[in-house]
Amino acid sequence: MNIIKNKTIFVTGGTGSFGSMFVRQLLDNYSPKEIIIYSRDEDKQGAMRLEYKNESRLRFMLGDIRDFDALYESMRGAEIVVHAAALKWIPEVEHNVWQGVLTNVVGAQNIIRAARDLNVEKVIALSTDKAVEPVNAYGMTKALQERLITTANFYDNGNRTIFVSTRYGNVLGSRGSVVPLFRSLLDQGKPITVTDPKMTRFIMTLKDSVKLVLKAMEEGVGGEVFVKKMPGHTIGDLAEIMVEDFSKNRQKIQVIGKRPGEKIHEDLLSAAEGERTIELDDYYVVLPQISIPETEKKYKKYKKIGSTRYGSDNTKRLSKTELKKILKGEGWLENKDEIALKVAY
Repeated sequence: MNIIKNKTIFVTGGTGSFGSMFVRQLLDNYSPKEIIIYSRDEDKQGAMRLEYKNESRLRFMLGDIRDFDALYESMRGAEIVVHAAALKWIPEVEHNVWQGVLTNVVGAQNIIRAARDLNVEKVIALSTDKAVEPVNAYGMTKALQERLITTANFYDNGNRTIFVSTRYGNVLGSRGSVVPLFRSLLDQGKPITVTDPKMTRFIMTLKDSVKLVLKAMEEGVGGEVFVKKMPGHTIGDLAEIMVEDFSKNRQKIQVIGKRPGEKIHEDLLSAAEGERTIELDDYYVVLPQISIPETEKKYKKYKKIGSTRYGSDNTKRLSKTELKKILKGEGWLENKDEIALKVAY
């Protein structure tokens, strides 16, 4: 990863679940010159600053990606930008659509403008399976973000910035995801609330999400969406495993029905996208449907996968034993005090 060594990396949402893991991985393994952590949560910044109090390579900047001037000034000197800041809770964005647009769409455009004006080398933006044929406002905003990131590659003032995206399924244990919610309910002695036990979701670890960003950072030439292959599971299996782990005395699992904006199954690739998607080992690359010369040149020899939908219901399905092993490996089936800290922070 010579692209990172001795470089200044700018991370939006740097105190979030992904951002925290990304920063740790970079410091431990990739020798950056400096990491600028940009976020609007002073409490999380303060906690992270204390955690890394002896680390001279970190610089903390308070600010919101909606604020172009603050973003621009904070990004000065950055060579690579990783854009992880977002409003991502589906019900909250569904009830506050304009706020979702301001952060996920206008904020993304602010990133693009600042990065281009400051001659940043590369921008990697995080997206979601909710952006594929979206049915909720959150997914729609992230679909627009993907298009903005792709079309940003058209602007070349002689120092071309490369813009690429990554697309995830559910990241295990990230803030706002189902595992911390289930754990919190169990700790409070409340029944787990499940929308539909037959609902399926993709699953990946935070470390896997970091690897995907690093892959896009290393290989992206402009406009691609990098998608990691990942297994799926049912929400019912997940709930049963966590209830079984919490107590020998089974607590109730309460089925509450699908929430507004939810799908029974999620897609990482639509059938229409398959016509412009190539397969490379353990990931897919969705190519832009508009012409970007550098991208066309790099991938012209690869065969497209064709009209193939890649969904959480037709990927490899984890058994309960396999899912439990992943949960245990990530520390979600261990000491309840440690779990409480994960849920809180």
